[in-house]
Amino acid sequence: MKKSAIRFIVTFSAVCLMSFSLFAQGQGEKGDAVGENGRPLIRVGAMAYYLSVPLQVIQDEKLDEKYNFDLDIIDFPSGGPMAEALGAGEWDIGPIGAGGMVAIPRYNAMLIADIETTMDGAWILARPDSDIVKAGNTLTDYPNVIGDKKSIEGKTMLGTVGNISHYMGLDYLSKFDLGMEDVNFIHMETAQIYTAFVAGNGDLACLGSPSAAMKLVDQGYVRVGGLAQQDKSQQDAMLVSEDFYNNHYDTTVNFMKAWYEACDKLNADEDYEFEMVKKFYTNSGRTDFDDAGVRQECEFNKYNDSSTALNGEVGKWMKGLIQFYVDNGSMDKSVIEAMNTNIKKDVVRDALTK
Repeated sequence: MKKSAIRFIVTFSAVCLMSFSLFAQGQGEKGDAVGENGRPLIRVGAMAYYLSVPLQVIQDEKLDEKYNFDLDIIDFPSGGPMAEALGAGEWDIGPIGAGGMVAIPRYNAMLIADIETTMDGAWILARPDSDIVKAGNTLTDYPNVIGDKKSIEGKTMLGTVGNISHYMGLDYLSKFDLGMEDVNFIHMETAQIYTAFVAGNGDLACLGSPSAAMKLVDQGYVRVGGLAQQDKSQQDAMLVSEDFYNNHYDTTVNFMKAWYEACDKLNADEDYEFEMVKKFYTNSGRTDFDDAGVRQECEFNKYNDSSTALNGEVGKWMKGLIQFYVDNGSMDKSVIEAMNTNIKKDVVRDALTK
């Protein structure tokens, strides 16, 4: 294995474990299987981003009561610590992005659904006076990607190890025949990236949150890259722990019934979607968004709902993500087999047909 790949794995594991250990200090022991309302308890892992907004709808519309379960929502700052918490048995089911590439092969999580049908807004931002911006577009095949090898090399890149921003940053650098060893990559959570970049730290900000990225654009910062701009797709996935899938299958199905009813409501009414996204972000303590950014994020993204969930290849994006890390030597090819084994289509099928 390449030395750079080894450094990546060690760094990724260390960062995730450190983040999770800080998170776990405030957590109690594993709860009972029955919630305070006497219904089966589901501990749902969540992040304060678009992928988790249907949870707000489930609560507001009392879909947990309708489908006979209680929710215990456990918040995580990003996918890295969320994946490690799954390994520690701290949550049962939840939407996750790039952190799934660790949770599936390492902790035997089951991928049961893809969260969105379309996504955009994961962007890389630079300062308007940066020599990266001054270099302009130098890649014929990627007209919306800005920079060149000379202007990027040695720069400081802010991002989050283990989530989509890290993958996006790696891919951006690869377009210029560069790697993480050619820049100074600083790990921090998304909200910290926004604050640090506005305060003058770093040369490049890799943001997986569309509303935060769009707020930076509105403030005059320049988009130099992004998953869509780099011709890479983006999609989140619903994971279930091995134990919960095997021992609480019917409750898992009921959760997905509620999830798709929530997604149906969000997709059917743009104003309702805006209000729910804004409410969820506000309740989660986020400050890196404004109304205009939330509305644009809703325009960019669309949930898989009851009419689309059975279409297409489930887990295609996650398999592609893992393949990217296998190809650059950061993960062993055996994880591809684990990925194929752990994609389960039965939960969604039963949720929508029974």
